[in-house]
Amino acid sequence: MTGRLDHRHPAAVFLFPGQGDDPAGALVGIYREDRVAQSEIDCILAVVDRVGSLNGFGAVRPLLLGEVSGTEAGAGVPQLASYAAAVVVERLLSLAGVRPQAIVSQSMGEIAALVCARVLDVAEGAQAVCALNTAFSTTDFVGAMVVVRADESGVAELVARLDRDDLVLAGANTPRQSILAGSTATIDALMARASEPGMPTMLRLPLPYATHHPSLKPVADRFRAGLRGLPQRPLQATVYSAVRRRAYTDADDLHEALADCVFRPVYLRETLQRLPATADQLLIEVGAGDSLIRCARACIPGVRTVAPLARDLGWLHSTLQLAAA
Repeated sequence: MTGRLDHRHPAAVFLFPGQGDDPAGALVGIYREDRVAQSEIDCILAVVDRVGSLNGFGAVRPLLLGEVSGTEAGAGVPQLASYAAAVVVERLLSLAGVRPQAIVSQSMGEIAALVCARVLDVAEGAQAVCALNTAFSTTDFVGAMVVVRADESGVAELVARLDRDDLVLAGANTPRQSILAGSTATIDALMARASEPGMPTMLRLPLPYATHHPSLKPVADRFRAGLRGLPQRPLQATVYSAVRRRAYTDADDLHEALADCVFRPVYLRETLQRLPATADQLLIEVGAGDSLIRCARACIPGVRTVAPLARDLGWLHSTLQLAAA
């Protein structure tokens, strides 16, 4: 259900997704339609592209404005572009006076969530994404991920049926959707049995590598080392981690928390269901797609949602116009 936002008393929950949604062309519509948005986008993309260039990565601007595809953009660019798209939406909402009562973040989305909470600034968040890209660039474990139409108990049965030690639960998204991660060979073996009787519906995700797998602990360690030098300012918003299954506090080591997102499973369903419910609550996907609000609707019956870049661009445009009036 798409909801209207009360601009005087917004009860907004921001959802920051990971890497699942394609960022190609994500900013084309709002960039063309809104001058205020265009100026803000230019500033944010300039910062991200500067940081990316300093770290050896290509520019996100051509990808986000639809000039190149993800395969043409170069390694690491889609990750930086997903981050930049999330920051753009958050900053446009902030310009319109919409700040979150709570934030739920998933996987790499935790970086943009911490920017939203003012723990990091835009350039520091981009530096964190570059550190993540660099940490993955030298891993021996590549692997793959599969969406499974089953809950955690159903996934446990599937793992036992396949009998592969490296097949693990990577995420519990909804009461009927989980994510499995494993080596490429194991995922190949899993998908080869997809048509067998009793097997749940499965879809292999088009990702360059697996995440949320224990074999990635060395990547997490390199990522955490790459975060050295970045600050940890006091949280200016409540951020729920779907990995730790609770809200962060200023006592948490958030560098360690970001590193945990590389190799520990994500419990999105449980985290969404922990949110304090209010009558006027609106969940906003702060990123290129609508994957998290689709999960939210499956977890919280009747919840109101919007996905500004995926299908509710008119809502974002009118929100900006109303604030400027």
